[in-house]
Amino acid sequence: MYYVVQEDTFREENYNNLIIALDRLQLPYEIVQVLPFTEDIDIKTNRTDVFPFGAVKLSRVSAEYDWKPGSQLNDNHDYMVYKDYYKDNLLNYDSKIIKLGDRDFFSKPRFFARPTKDTKIFTGREFDMGEYRDTRDTLLFNAKIAREDGFHTVLDEDTEIQISSIKKIYNEIRFWVVKGEVITASQYRLGNRLVLDENVDKEAYTFCKKMVKLFELNDAFVMDLALTENGYKIIECGCINSAGFYRADMQKLLISIEEKMI
Repeated sequence: MYYVVQEDTFREENYNNLIIALDRLQLPYEIVQVLPFTEDIDIKTNRTDVFPFGAVKLSRVSAEYDWKPGSQLNDNHDYMVYKDYYKDNLLNYDSKIIKLGDRDFFSKPRFFARPTKDTKIFTGREFDMGEYRDTRDTLLFNAKIAREDGFHTVLDEDTEIQISSIKKIYNEIRFWVVKGEVITASQYRLGNRLVLDENVDKEAYTFCKKMVKLFELNDAFVMDLALTENGYKIIECGCINSAGFYRADMQKLLISIEEKMI
């Protein structure tokens, strides 16, 4: 398989680990630049057996070039879809769904907000009302300018946003799933600190495997878990092509993609 890797998408350490793994396994790849405010990407390969790593924009490129397996982003990468399968195994199953353009929606002074879809229009995090309003207004203004300039954007006032109460979280772990098998994992947060660790609790693996049996978003995806006062819960599921790697075993992940997705 051939790999298209977007430059400057991932943290330098993660990016380097991917390139090192590709070189070690002698897998063919090219590095591309995806400039903001343009739809043009200079792709050199004519191959269609391509797996991309990069921003969400590469999902559109993947469809345009008919890459297989290509981007794994699909309609299942949406809280509104997978909540019906995972239910109260989700950290924020108490969520209220609003539209980005809504003005009054929540009474608590601080809350958690993220897009329901894995579009990366903003990173899910805690907000107070003033912070959220500033973020919302900036996003809508930038989207308006982008459309006026003829650029593609998925964001508008009807974009669905997930709002929920703030939960106590002890650590956060990302799992990589390929063809129903949990391949590798990395802790990425301990309390409020960024702490990367490839040594992940067996109980977290067991919970993730159980959730994967309930529902698979696509042939490959990532699942983020949080350890809470009520055990492990799913924070969110995301597109494997755009997810940061942290301390994942990239060589193991690439081997699984080669063996299971060709």
